[in-house]
Amino acid sequence: MNMLAGFVRRGGRPVGVTPTIPLRAAETQYGWFPVTVDGADRRIAVITSQRLVVSGVDHPLSEVVRVRPVPGEWSVELDFAGRPPLVLSGPWVPWMSVVICAELYGTAWPPVAGVPAPRRRQVAVCPSQR
Repeated sequence: MNMLAGFVRRGGRPVGVTPTIPLRAAETQYGWFPVTVDGADRRIAVITSQRLVVSGVDHPLSEVVRVRPVPGEWSVELDFAGRPPLVLSGPWVPWMSVVICAELYGTAWPPVAGVPAPRRRQVAVCPSQR
């Protein structure tokens, strides 16, 4: 996860793997792995450039309204438009979270709402450069 996050921060993109499910036009599969769904059921998740498939149920990435990683718990809560949230956990979930953020935001982590951007310091111009 850390290597992928660093790669995405430097402008890289996740690399596709050999598909294990039928893909749509221009879709790339990034991986498949076991996850625990909503703290109860162990399932297989497949992450692509367009969707997250959990036990055959499609969750389009275009419908994700928020990605909320849970630090220290190997889990993420995904909020979808018009659907209840989906909580996934397992050792591969942090890696999958980076892939989802790379696809949605072009960054390794989700944007943080309400956190102001750092202010630029005013730098005095050297008199010789005026």
